[in-house]
Order: sequence, then structure tokens, then C-alpha cells
Amino acid sequence: MILASVLIALFYMLNLSPGWGLMYLVIIILAYPIVLYTYCAKCLCKDDGCSHIFPGRLTRLMPPRKQGPYTLMDYFWTTLSLIALFGFPIPWLWQSNVLFFGYWIVLLIGLAEILFFVCRTCRNENCPMCSLSEQQTHSDSI
Repeated sequence: MILASVLIALFYMLNLSPGWGLMYLVIIILAYPIVLYTYCAKCLCKDDGCSHIFPGRLTRLMPPRKQGPYTLMDYFWTTLSLIALFGFPIPWLWQSNVLFFGYWIVLLIGLAEILFFVCRTCRNENCPMCSLSEQQTHSDSI
């Protein structure tokens, strides 16, 4: 779902402004591997049980990282990449109400799917998303 939202933005931008669309394509090409390396590659589930499936497999192709707590730099590069990935196309999407709201609906559905389904099966104790999912699971059982 997240990839679908990014593709919605990319195709619209390429149609509306090819130069900026190509710039967004570069951001996509850079941001995804940065997130996978700075965040996903430290996860203990990546080798045998990543519920993300595709990102988990991609991290196996990257240089190994020591599993453990995330550092300030891990959070910084992950956050910067996600802001660029999801924030950059907003001014162009704003020009079409349908695509703007479609983009956000698909993106939010993808994020909710990760939090409520993927994170629930994750064993990464260092991941804040895993902690949020555990809190949600606990509140569901009350």
C-alpha cells in the first residue's frame, strides 16, 4: 500500500512536471535503501521472520549491521528519508483533490496495516513500532 501511494505521487508528478517527477524518482531510489539500511537492517527478524517480506529480503543483500538499540543517527536518517519520501510530492498532489486525498488514504492504510498486522508478529524489542503494537495488543485484550 505504501508503494502504491508513492507510485500515485510519482506518476502524477511525472505527468505534471517531468523534471520534478524525475527528482522525486531520485528521492525514491535514495530514500528506500536508506530506510532499509538505517532501520530495517538492524532488526533481528530480517534473517528469518520479517513479516514485511520484501523489505526483509532486501536487507539481506545489504552490508550487515549489528542488531541492537537504534541510535540517534539511525532515527535521524530514517526520519529524514521518510519525510522526503512522503512529504516531497505534497505540493504537486495538492493541485488535485482526488489524488491528494487518495495518496493520504492509501498511505495511511499502508501504515495502519504495518502497525496492526506486520508489527504484531515482529520480535524486535528495540523497535518503537513493535512497542506500540504490543500496547495495542494489550489494550485489545482488556
